[in-house]
Amino acid sequence: MLFDRTIDVLLVEDNPGDSRLIQISLSEQHEVRFRVRVCEDLASACSCLAAARFDVVLLDLFLPDSQGLRTLERLMVATSEIPVVVMSGLDDFTTAMQAVQQGAQDYLVKGKGDGELVRRAILHAIERQRFRRQLLMAEAAFRHTDTGMMVTDAHGVVVRVNPAFLDVTGYGADEVVGRMAPFLRSDVHDSDFYRDIWKRLGETSTWEGEIWTRRHNGEIAPDWLRINGVTDPSGGVVGYVVVFSDITFRRRAEEELVRQATTDPLTGLPNRALFQKLLVSGLERARRYDRHLGLLFVDIDGFKQVNDRFGHEGGDEVLREVARRLRRTVRVSDEVARLGGDEFTLLLSEVKTGNDAETVAAKVVQVLSEAFSIEDQPLVLSASVGVAISPGDGRDAESLLRAADEAMYRAKRGGKNRYALASAAPGQTPPPVPS
Repeated sequence: MLFDRTIDVLLVEDNPGDSRLIQISLSEQHEVRFRVRVCEDLASACSCLAAARFDVVLLDLFLPDSQGLRTLERLMVATSEIPVVVMSGLDDFTTAMQAVQQGAQDYLVKGKGDGELVRRAILHAIERQRFRRQLLMAEAAFRHTDTGMMVTDAHGVVVRVNPAFLDVTGYGADEVVGRMAPFLRSDVHDSDFYRDIWKRLGETSTWEGEIWTRRHNGEIAPDWLRINGVTDPSGGVVGYVVVFSDITFRRRAEEELVRQATTDPLTGLPNRALFQKLLVSGLERARRYDRHLGLLFVDIDGFKQVNDRFGHEGGDEVLREVARRLRRTVRVSDEVARLGGDEFTLLLSEVKTGNDAETVAAKVVQVLSEAFSIEDQPLVLSASVGVAISPGDGRDAESLLRAADEAMYRAKRGGKNRYALASAAPGQTPPPVPS
């Protein structure tokens, strides 16, 4: 059943005979129950509308206190949310069209048609008003949501866009409507990517995922896109609704979380967690291309005295300066990390011979022996460095790191301010680095 409750009708009619006929015709309907209240002029009708709830108004245009379309106009001020069916003795096409244009759901001529016509007009008016209300709500959501929306026809030609779409992309409506949707494409994705989207739409009428699009100013930005096909009753696609959100800020937030999780907050270098991943991936690349990977394990000699003398703020400044010097010592393709405390590591990519790693280790010892300035006071430090090279000193991350660590301790036992090779003979003492 379309209607399963009583329909409350406000009948605005000053002719007792016409009023009685309408009430009788409505009472003859058994599937739907109509409850009718009669007002004989516009003023009392407006009062009724203010005091009670009605589902529909049957309105005669010619009343004692109002005449013609002015009657409808005044009533619509009082009841724009309630469907109105005009019933008039005036059989005039122009008047009927104007009535509909002013908001009436239907225009019936008295004496033409039977009671079934009136009943059907009432039910259709209520249903059309309900549908109109849904359209208005959908339109409000379309216009006022902060999510970009684009509507296309079945061929991908843009039919409508909402204000949020224009705000995000920087386009004007006249620059978008009538164009093919692919004008938003960036050079980030290849043709296979877009082909897969259309394939999925053909199979399921929906696609969702991350996509990079081009803004009006030429910038490329990440969006989260959802495309839904709009189908007719037979199941054929008549268009598409594209909903997208700019996820630039989300991507930045995610990148910031990753940065915080993988970066040493004091020095800005990769932390232990990221270093482990860099070491594993570096070993895999070296193995794939039959190359060597150099690993230097650096420990600052006597760093505890720095904290005792200058406090933790002074110690932190020393560690930041150590990080800067180490970063300047190696190539851009090499990695420097802080494992914690005063322990640092250097990953040397594409090491050709052991001499290459030794050269870097000697330079590290030298630059870290140069005087620091803390609180305008000179401070001389030194470093002990262990050198390990894959695959000879270790084929996996754990064994290579252990070899570099043991070599570093050999350098400390040998007198500090020097480097030691993991491949050196047991008990061999590394020489100091010449100043």
